[in-house]
Amino acid sequence: MVSIDPSETPRSIEAFNDAAGIEEPLPTVLDSAEIAQEFGVSALETTIILDRNGEEVYRDVAVSDPDALRAELESVL
Repeated sequence: MVSIDPSETPRSIEAFNDAAGIEEPLPTVLDSAEIAQEFGVSALETTIILDRNGEEVYRDVAVSDPDALRAELESVL
């Protein structure tokens, strides 16, 4: 998981992963306007899922429904 929200912390990402049932390696936190521009992020609640080839397969600009997010993640694992 990569977060570009400057208020995110490794602990908050780990809490999200635990709540969503996501097993991830250590979280990565980025505070960079460059990455937001690269992915076309204009809202803090944007969620983007990339497949193994780096292709975008999911984008939501609001708080994602946990079941929908879980289904999208499972489809690319």
